[in-house]
Amino acid sequence: MATSAGEEATVGAPPGLIDAFEYPFFQTIFDRKSRRVGLGMEINSDVLKWKSPYEPVPLGELEEALLCMAATGLTGLNLGDLDPARGMSTLVQWTTRTWPSSCSNHGTELFFTNDDGTYLLNMFGLVPEPGEVATLSGKPFQDQVDWIVELYRRARVELRPGRAPLPTTLPGLFDFNQWNANQPGTTLFLPVTNTTLEYINLLFIYLARSYKFTIVDEQRGNQPAGLQAAVDSGRLDPDRQMTIAELEQRVLSMLVVEQAFICQNINLALQALGLGGWTFTGFLARYVMGGGDVPGLGFRFQEPHSGPSCPVGLDGHFEAFTPPYYGDMHEAVDAFMAMKWAALDEDVPKPYLEPDKFATAIPRPHEDTLELVKAYCQYVFDTYGRFPVYLDPMYQRLTCQAQHVDPDFYAEYYPPGALTGQHREHMRRWHPELADDQGRPPRREAE
Repeated sequence: MATSAGEEATVGAPPGLIDAFEYPFFQTIFDRKSRRVGLGMEINSDVLKWKSPYEPVPLGELEEALLCMAATGLTGLNLGDLDPARGMSTLVQWTTRTWPSSCSNHGTELFFTNDDGTYLLNMFGLVPEPGEVATLSGKPFQDQVDWIVELYRRARVELRPGRAPLPTTLPGLFDFNQWNANQPGTTLFLPVTNTTLEYINLLFIYLARSYKFTIVDEQRGNQPAGLQAAVDSGRLDPDRQMTIAELEQRVLSMLVVEQAFICQNINLALQALGLGGWTFTGFLARYVMGGGDVPGLGFRFQEPHSGPSCPVGLDGHFEAFTPPYYGDMHEAVDAFMAMKWAALDEDVPKPYLEPDKFATAIPRPHEDTLELVKAYCQYVFDTYGRFPVYLDPMYQRLTCQAQHVDPDFYAEYYPPGALTGQHREHMRRWHPELADDQGRPPRREAE
């Protein structure tokens, strides 16, 4: 007979932790709503006027760990359940996260900020234990919790003390988000995507001998983009054309969903934890990354031949496959290849019972394909002074915030159902040391 989380809980675990693990999955989906009003917040409106009577209460480490690992936690090994000779060469790594990623590239990392600091959750280099196809499966409840917290602590990198200096006014932040975004007590999550990772990987498909796409530059009369010699020799098909703009649109459509998956995972976890929050696009990415009038996340920006500068990476932590981190795009592609094919090294965990049998059957790209990828990438950088042309090398679009809801606001303006029992009981179940006899949060001092 299965043992419930409650029966396995150790002494000292907050009752809310048990509530969260036992909360029905389908209930979290139908509970999901944007709940924007948190403790300590104020709305200056003639219609929906509110000033919270409570102090802001920041999320505890356990709450943040659960949200971060729900967002982008390590779930085990990619099963790689397809013909090794056809398709397996597209995979970038064996590890999997809580969200799906094209070719298992997982080039999106999660940044977050709270009252204490600004952090990167550096997950890319983490791998499961050998043979650990599913990281939490079969573990007792307390072991699952301990594993989540340990992984969170291992992946968390502090970038600076204190809350991130993000925009608070226009043009960096929409006016209707200014009253509650990145406020005291909140935790703000900012997924950022390295677009060059999947871009370069995708080129090995389109430029392979079996596909033979000719990528053309629509800004230069649809001439082959550094690929004319291959067209002339018949290595690429001139009738099978794709513009740079179309190629990069495909890359973007594949990658922007990664940020959406991460934010949706956080949103579902908020319901189980009884927290408020929402996903939004009110921050302008340039200002978030540090290319505006505030430091933001502190990314390095690169000047192209024309147009605005673009974010290329956070030095030493999260860097795109592009100069200035490499001498040219040939070096960048070589670095990508070294990273990707290191996944076949003998000491890297793989999902199969007979790993060598499958790993040795995965074909490497042909040398001529490698040279075509390098030629295209170098053409783009030489012509435009940046790679990619239209996408930022480091791309940020969606933002998700978590906070403790103000129960009085929702009681004042909404009928029953605006908050669930998880929300109404959160302070009592998660922070009993702060709650009063009625389970309410700590009140502001009288003004």
